[in-house]
Amino acid sequence: MLDAARRLFLERGYAATTIPEIAAAAGVAVPTIYWAFGSKHALVGEIREAWLEVAQTGARLRKVLAIDEPGARLDAYAAFMANQWATGAEALAIQQDAMRADSQVATEIAAVLAERADRLMAVVAPLAPHLREPLTAETAHDLLLALSLLEVYRELRDRGWSDARYQAWLGRALREQLLDADRAETGSAGPPPDGPPGAS
Repeated sequence: MLDAARRLFLERGYAATTIPEIAAAAGVAVPTIYWAFGSKHALVGEIREAWLEVAQTGARLRKVLAIDEPGARLDAYAAFMANQWATGAEALAIQQDAMRADSQVATEIAAVLAERADRLMAVVAPLAPHLREPLTAETAHDLLLALSLLEVYRELRDRGWSDARYQAWLGRALREQLLDADRAETGSAGPPPDGPPGAS
């Protein structure tokens, strides 16, 4: 049922897709959809949860938070975000389309994004002694969120960047923007930021 909903949302759009159409595509009765999910907007949440499970979001973030060295921690966060965006293309497209059409979805996603931002504060808070002056942990958090926006990832992918190139750029950008000069130079090597499209 979830696969049928995902396919129809992508093909027809959230607003144009009805529960009876999802039921027909899944080969089940309409009441079965309501029994399993409760509503159409709840399907969007289930699609998001399925993506987060595939992406292993919780486990991967815990690995980032377990790294103490500042440069390595930010490089690990860059790898975490590259994996999030690479695995979430369909779910995110559905989510953004549904937000435009359904105020209840928009409200739920706003809460999810606020919770995500709070969780990611844990990435930068321990870096406070190593931040570039005059950054505070709060400003570093703002920069971390801005540099890793989905829109930035999509723009670079549309311009021919590979996921590996995006990951290397993000790690380098975070280190350069957040850490003091000595710490900013540490971290894993990656494709040059001005390399050819698709470099990896």
